[in-house]
Amino acid sequence: GVPQGLAQSGYSGIAMMGLCVVVASYTGLTLSRNWLHVKDQYPLCSKPYQSIGYTAFGRAGEMSAQVCATVTLFGGCCAYVLIAARCLAKFILSNLHTDAIGYRTAVVIMALVFLITLIFGAGKESMYVAAMATILSSIFSVLIVVAIFRTGKYEDYEPYHITPKSWFLSFGKFLFAFGGHSAFPNFQKEMKNPRNFPGSVLIAYFIKLVLYIPIGVLGMVYFGSRVQCNILDNIDSSQKGLYLCILLIVAVQAILSATILGNPVAHMVEGFFNVSPNVISWQKALVRTLLVALAVGICEAIPRFDLIMSLIGGTTIYTAVFILPSLFHIKLAKRDQWLTFKVTLDSLSIIFGLVAGVVCTYSSVAHIVEEYR
Repeated sequence: GVPQGLAQSGYSGIAMMGLCVVVASYTGLTLSRNWLHVKDQYPLCSKPYQSIGYTAFGRAGEMSAQVCATVTLFGGCCAYVLIAARCLAKFILSNLHTDAIGYRTAVVIMALVFLITLIFGAGKESMYVAAMATILSSIFSVLIVVAIFRTGKYEDYEPYHITPKSWFLSFGKFLFAFGGHSAFPNFQKEMKNPRNFPGSVLIAYFIKLVLYIPIGVLGMVYFGSRVQCNILDNIDSSQKGLYLCILLIVAVQAILSATILGNPVAHMVEGFFNVSPNVISWQKALVRTLLVALAVGICEAIPRFDLIMSLIGGTTIYTAVFILPSLFHIKLAKRDQWLTFKVTLDSLSIIFGLVAGVVCTYSSVAHIVEEYR
């Protein structure tokens, strides 16, 4: 969705992406500090983000984190399953020249693959899943740049007509791309040395910027107003080998990303029913099967993953990224000589999140109503 987001916002979108990364990096670091403040109280915690909220503001803080984390992570799972399903359908159509396996069937097939990785890719294996997803993202970025150059600029190229509505819709897509905070405490909890996590956050966001900006700018420059939310729809499919390779990589990477987001959600539900997430059992398989079944239902009901991205980006993600980490940090931060400075930065982050979230949510809801009218 980043290439379409840049087309919808123009070159100012690059500055907006940069601002999102700066603020998201800061709140990622504060969220990391929040977990370090409370981790000794929860040695066997399955819901670290919620535990931070409970320590800061009691039941209200816990429920706020619970809702934001669940909706954000589960919505991300649905979006990635949709991406993988579309890649599978395109792969079969391009390779076998048949559309016998339609989109809805492809959703079910990729959901079954997602279920297998969700059951067996939990616990310590999740770090390997995250590493593999990052490597595949890097390979995909190189291949997609090559594919855009080989496709060439459209002959009937027209720049995107930028409006306030399209600008704020693009903001929702950027938030989705840089809004992994709901899963950050889970990753930090699994690390041998949790104090190294802030460095991991900064490196991850730097890599994302390096990968996203070239693809976004090329999509905007080469395809203009016709750039699709999934830029693969703009690529010339006659580049047989390259096209099929990209589809395969994107499908695998999407399923791995869905697994990364799905594990914390599964841990929440399993913790509620006292099911161990680290031991493969029929209870664990049942919980995760039901979660995947729910994801399939949502994917079949809302087949446009760009709508999911914009809506989640403008609602729960901005809350989980900009507001809650800063609120929790104000409450939990050490009372030292830097307190006033830290509270000022946290307050600016909260104001930024509130303003952006309200406008983004309004634009996203208006767009969804318009699409389904």
